[in-house]
Amino acid sequence: MTAKSLNLSVNQQNGGKTSPSASCGQGKMSVKGARATGPSPLRQLLPIALCLISFATVLSVLIIYMDTTEIRHQQFRLNMSRDYDLQGVSQDNDLLVTYFREVQMRKSDHIPPFVLNSEPAEELNFTGRHELAAELAAVIANLVSGRRNGTFLQSLPGSSEVALSGPWLSSSLGWGGVIVEPDPRKYFNYLKQNYHRKNVKVVHACLSPNEYPKEITLHHEEESEVQINSILNEETEWFHPRVKCFPVYTMLLAMNTTNIDLLSVGCHDQEFLILQTIPFDRVRIDIISVHLMSRLEEDNIPIYSQNITKFLFGKNYRLMHNFKNNLIYQYNRHN
Repeated sequence: MTAKSLNLSVNQQNGGKTSPSASCGQGKMSVKGARATGPSPLRQLLPIALCLISFATVLSVLIIYMDTTEIRHQQFRLNMSRDYDLQGVSQDNDLLVTYFREVQMRKSDHIPPFVLNSEPAEELNFTGRHELAAELAAVIANLVSGRRNGTFLQSLPGSSEVALSGPWLSSSLGWGGVIVEPDPRKYFNYLKQNYHRKNVKVVHACLSPNEYPKEITLHHEEESEVQINSILNEETEWFHPRVKCFPVYTMLLAMNTTNIDLLSVGCHDQEFLILQTIPFDRVRIDIISVHLMSRLEEDNIPIYSQNITKFLFGKNYRLMHNFKNNLIYQYNRHN
């Protein structure tokens, strides 16, 4: 009998049912086949690994970008807080004079939007007034015997602004000139106040304590004070405006005159240095007023004023008045 016939006979004896051993063998084979066709553990972890790698890459790029940005920001702050001295440019340089005349002084010729509809400034008259500026204007007017249509150059930043006599002389005697103000807020305020005085120009700049121009950062130490020197404090300082400083002689050349009636300075302990930059053999200034209303201690004011008086005495100036830390000198034409 053949094997096939034996199997058929066995199946017939079992009622046509398959033997347990045969069915179990087939089940084991199907499970193994299913396991062989499914994803491996490494393939299952691959998306997670790619996600972690992508996150680490993005985080690294972000950290590098933030560090680079911080370095650039620190460098920008350092550059914007550093004084730039243009030592190679003389104070009588033709291009420098032209720049001050055509760029700095021309700003006040434009009509600011906030003064288009403003009323003309008050016509000041120092007769009978007790403000410091009016008193100084009256003293200066007496020294020049009420001279009309004079010329002035004034720079009184910070608390020295109370001694700003230029507008009074302009309204009372028809004087004209230039007001130099480094603080942008006060610059726009002066621009508005003096816009209708056509013979008064307001310039956003400062007086240089050197015989060459420079660019500095303004530091507001107090609400009404402006420091004309750069002192960087990384913990307390933030962004501060920049301003260009020009020698007095450069400004006079830009005004097309070397003969003025009044030079008024009150620049936070820089007055002596500013006066030393003036070539007195090439200019004629009738009245020089120095306003010591800044950070000088009371004990140091007499010594400082004596140094200024001694220096100007050597330039043929005499001290005519000294009140409330305001020194007024006049050129002695008789010597």
